[in-house]
Amino acid sequence: MERKIPILFVFVLMFMIKLNVIAQPFNLTESVQPVELIFTDYKKEADEKAKGRISINTLTQELDTMYYFIKGLSMYSPTYFSLNTTDPDANIKVNLCKENWHKAHRTGEIKGKGIWKSNFKTEGDFGIMVIANKKPVRYVLLVWSGKEMNLEIPSVFKTANSSDIKGESWFKKNIILVVGAAIALLIISFLLMKLKVRNR
Repeated sequence: MERKIPILFVFVLMFMIKLNVIAQPFNLTESVQPVELIFTDYKKEADEKAKGRISINTLTQELDTMYYFIKGLSMYSPTYFSLNTTDPDANIKVNLCKENWHKAHRTGEIKGKGIWKSNFKTEGDFGIMVIANKKPVRYVLLVWSGKEMNLEIPSVFKTANSSDIKGESWFKKNIILVVGAAIALLIISFLLMKLKVRNR
């Protein structure tokens, strides 16, 4: 009975951690409540390369740090991120995170009116951490994900009808030799059978 209680406790603890991971991308801190940014389809008739998905969000930040995240990215699609502000008093630091909020893979700063942008490829999701040294501050977050590239990988196998198959191409080139050898074998077999019959 004493062993069952610790096992049950471990199971409940793991279940709670799993729920927290789902609810809290990149960390388990209850005070951090990241906001999900949503993609919408984007088409530009004049430019085929611009087609994909986009998320544009005009935000006003009154806290020291805000956390955002976006999901559904593909390694086969280019991703563009930008933070743009028209506030002359802006003093913003941006961290783009993947595994957790403590380790930033890309960082940038904006002081006054300006834009910080980054291009990259990633799979799944990524987090955006915005630190405002002067508050409130107004800015636009933009995430664009291009149309996924459809790469056709050539087959490593050849079709059965291919003339490159060695057995088939050799057989076609040497068909007279093969038929002649088969006939010769039949004649030799017939003669051997006759010799055996005579020797009896």
